[in-house]
Amino acid sequence: MERFLEKLDLQTYRNFELILVDQNDGDPLRPLIEKYKNRFPLLHLRSERGLSRARNVGMRRATGDLVAFPDDDCWYAPGVLEQAVGYFRREPAPDVVTGRSVDERGEDAAGSFDPEEGYVDKMNVWNRAISFTIFLKKEVADDIGDFDEEIGVGAGSIYLSGEETDYVLRALKRFKVYYYPEFTVYHANPLRQITPQIIARAYKYGCGFGRVVSKHDYPIAFKLRMLARPLAGTMVYGTVGQFSRSKYYWNSFRGRLRGML
Repeated sequence: MERFLEKLDLQTYRNFELILVDQNDGDPLRPLIEKYKNRFPLLHLRSERGLSRARNVGMRRATGDLVAFPDDDCWYAPGVLEQAVGYFRREPAPDVVTGRSVDERGEDAAGSFDPEEGYVDKMNVWNRAISFTIFLKKEVADDIGDFDEEIGVGAGSIYLSGEETDYVLRALKRFKVYYYPEFTVYHANPLRQITPQIIARAYKYGCGFGRVVSKHDYPIAFKLRMLARPLAGTMVYGTVGQFSRSKYYWNSFRGRLRGML
């Protein structure tokens, strides 16, 4: 969180507000809030547990023309907000802009992203959109409505991912979504080291993926292809003795299958 606030304070574009939705017990964020509350407009709210719930609470209090959904562990280069605003000043202006997640090395993180720019559609959304690179017009967000609170980290269900993809898929029914691969937000790569925690949560992340695929009526060929990928990863990494990574992909496969069913 501190790195995000530090980098946000370095933005070249200053006409922004931060809505911080706190789900901690107690008040551990108070020192950070006190440090930055006079640097830029900062509204501190609280909500029940759940990433989608937090976003919905924050969205209802947003007053800007554009909105975004940064994670507490991502961070912006100094020109990101200015770059985002610039996209919406182009003609024709997009309704929603998405970009890439990159790590400190500038390599794809938290997914594999398309190197080519273009419109987002139902089939390419999976490698052209991730939550903390999504910027959209406030009136568009109001039209789309809330994030699905049964999906996402902390939802209290088995579906711990996919809420932002569900959100973009709903946007695509009425609006134009455009992807710029040069538009990047920093985030550590969660798969650089496969920990027991990463292995365990792969199942529920897979469940979330499968739930979104079923919710939006993807064709059977797409479902089979999305099941084949982690299954292949299971076998390949198991064959070369990388058993932690193999187990990660096995849990992902099991979760995707359950979510689809």
